[in-house]
Amino acid sequence: MRHKKARFGTRVTAADAAERYGDVHVFIGGTGAVGGTALLKMLSIYEEMMAVHPPGPDDVPVLVATGKSTLEIRLFLDRLFRYQDARYGKDAKPTKIRDGYLTHSGIFVVLEYFELRALDRLPPLDDLEEDAARAAVTRYLSEIGTDTDAPANQIVEALASEISRSRPISSYLARYRDSKLTKRPGFQRYRCVFNGIPLPSFLSYPRDLDAAAAHVPALNESMAYLKESMEKLKGMLVHAIRDDLEIVKRDLSENVIIAHTTSVGGMYDETFDRDGKPRRSIRLGFSHSAKDEALIDKQRFAEKLTKEYGDVGVKVLITAAAIGIDEVRIRRTVPLHSGLKKLLRQAKREGEELFAESVTNPIVAVVRPLVVPISDPPSEPVHFKRKRELDDLRPTYSLRSGENGIFSISNADALYRVMRVASTGELGLMLAMVGLLGDDPQSPWFDQDNVCYYTEGDNSRQVFEFLSQPMLREAQINGLDPLALQDLGSAKHQGELHTLALLILLHRLETLDVSAIPPYVELDRFDARDFFDRYSRPLTLDDIDAWDVETVARKLTILVTADEPEQLAALAPFRLHGHDALFQAKVDARTKILELVRRAVWAIPSLGSPIVFERDGAALMRCGYFIAPLETLLARTDSFDTWLRDHHRASRNACSFEEYRDFHLCNFGFIDIRPHAILCTAQNDRSDLRGRVRYARTEGELRDAMGSLDLYSYFTTCGLLAVLFRLKALYSTFKEGDVKLGTLQEAQWQMPRDAQGHLLLVPGVVEAMRMVSEGLEKTTGTERLDGSWGYERRHPPNRAHLLIDGLHK
Repeated sequence: MRHKKARFGTRVTAADAAERYGDVHVFIGGTGAVGGTALLKMLSIYEEMMAVHPPGPDDVPVLVATGKSTLEIRLFLDRLFRYQDARYGKDAKPTKIRDGYLTHSGIFVVLEYFELRALDRLPPLDDLEEDAARAAVTRYLSEIGTDTDAPANQIVEALASEISRSRPISSYLARYRDSKLTKRPGFQRYRCVFNGIPLPSFLSYPRDLDAAAAHVPALNESMAYLKESMEKLKGMLVHAIRDDLEIVKRDLSENVIIAHTTSVGGMYDETFDRDGKPRRSIRLGFSHSAKDEALIDKQRFAEKLTKEYGDVGVKVLITAAAIGIDEVRIRRTVPLHSGLKKLLRQAKREGEELFAESVTNPIVAVVRPLVVPISDPPSEPVHFKRKRELDDLRPTYSLRSGENGIFSISNADALYRVMRVASTGELGLMLAMVGLLGDDPQSPWFDQDNVCYYTEGDNSRQVFEFLSQPMLREAQINGLDPLALQDLGSAKHQGELHTLALLILLHRLETLDVSAIPPYVELDRFDARDFFDRYSRPLTLDDIDAWDVETVARKLTILVTADEPEQLAALAPFRLHGHDALFQAKVDARTKILELVRRAVWAIPSLGSPIVFERDGAALMRCGYFIAPLETLLARTDSFDTWLRDHHRASRNACSFEEYRDFHLCNFGFIDIRPHAILCTAQNDRSDLRGRVRYARTEGELRDAMGSLDLYSYFTTCGLLAVLFRLKALYSTFKEGDVKLGTLQEAQWQMPRDAQGHLLLVPGVVEAMRMVSEGLEKTTGTERLDGSWGYERRHPPNRAHLLIDGLHK
């Protein structure tokens, strides 16, 4: 097989346009990240083809995209219109015709509702109250020939029979063909059917099946039987979907392509023992991998599905790592993620009212966080106050990405760097080319087993160019915008980014030129945010290199414990003239700035990341109603302590409670600003934690502790001493950059510099470097180009003088 791909322009020029202009393509899940991008790329290929081969008056290609909700379809439509506006201007906007939109170039884009579900006759249960959901399940069981009072095995058999007969995708495609495509003369088969729904996730966690089972008492009498039954039903679902796709390939479409996944983004290592048996270890720091080794089982399951699909002629695109940026949201609210919404609904059913008033709007609100002791806390109910829209969190910029949800600029920056992510643009382009023009004639993307394993992509550099645009870069370094949101799934990742946000806020406050506020400022016209951006300095690694851990810890404690803006005044004093305080408008303007800073600090625990600090020798925690590292609610002042003690007992770990607690502080995203360091070498609590959690109060102690680690092994740290130690080590590496060496150096140039050559602290870069340093980087064979393991580089022994002395003997 040749290795050089055919040139894109050559393939477009040689295409049989007369054939292709009559095609109908269907994008199942086409409103999502990869599916939606593939559709828009195909639209652009068709338009390029039409510029080369002008279409006839009746040539109208049809692109059908499905979404599961009105919101998904609306978001995709907004994306389509913006895409067309950017290319051709507003005069060329698509025209609404029946159930779709005709582009100015004559391509018909159709939007359809379709949701892939395990039990397609059962209505969605997620948004129903418990009684309504139970009633819906009762009706459904009656429809399939059983009821909630039947024996468990009879219910399971009825569900199994229903699942095994289900053919949702082929049924939908046949219905659409027979009802909507009858006027296309000679139409028999779709040109290509794409599936952009992440099938490994759907088949591993069929939400409607799990939700239905929760309302069937007979299935829940024995957890062992429930688990066995669910595994059986999920197995039947796997075969049903495989058979469904086989029908699509055999009877309905020339090509069927599914965008599959390795489920862990390729973030795992594989080694082999003497018998050739593989052993896999996960290296994913963006999910709760340290808690959930089941992700490896899910990854093996994804491989099994790949073979099953390929065997029936379905082309499988395996994305080793891909994440799309479908939309940049500007000053929009942030929805609560589904897990938190479930916790809040459950708490309400159990009579726990966390909020002083009823809250129905499922979005993130900035609330005043509580302070609770870490050790021996009292047991008292807690309440949080919320003033509705005034408290809604509205980041300047946030990103939306299909099933990945809403995340920050820093989230995306770190993710692309450490996972070597392929952009959805390049994935969508490849899918569109294969679907429209067929596979590459010289070097096919898909092998003889119908599999394309798409690894790290070069085009991610274009994503970095996008993320480095000034307005997006500013969102990372201004200190006022949250650096991590809830949807990416890793409390550790969130906590590390929020820690950097606190350091940035502190530095900007201390460098804020308060004296630049006009003495007779008009408060109603004073833009506190703009002033804060303009008259304070971005944090650089050069600044951090001069910091003292005790001093910084003391100032951070002032920052995170302030309940009133005036309590922050010590961090942003009037510098030049004491009589400035006589100008009340100037003082009030500063208070307005300090209110912004206080809100930025409160947003962090409101998003679920607790802040641990020290006061009078006691360890305290500032937290909101959600404790993300434990995935639990702060219903009482001792919720944190109770959760840890219960799980410590359940784990039967021989370690002390303190070691168990500090293991969680290190691994799961608590923000520890105490002037010490905790170092942990355990990735989960199934191993004996005794001796795996260590402590340091000085740089020397921390350096010695890290020097004793097994080389290239997993470790993680928390505590302000560890954070500053790591940042200073990073500064030492980055300042080695010498432009005279050209491209010999790689990692040294990842951090941007200001006009004076200072190394700006860009949180997304710093977080990616942390994961590399702690052994969480993706294994590619060339990952060393992005940094070195361990915070400080290990140096070889200096032995030249010994060799020279030997030569003279």
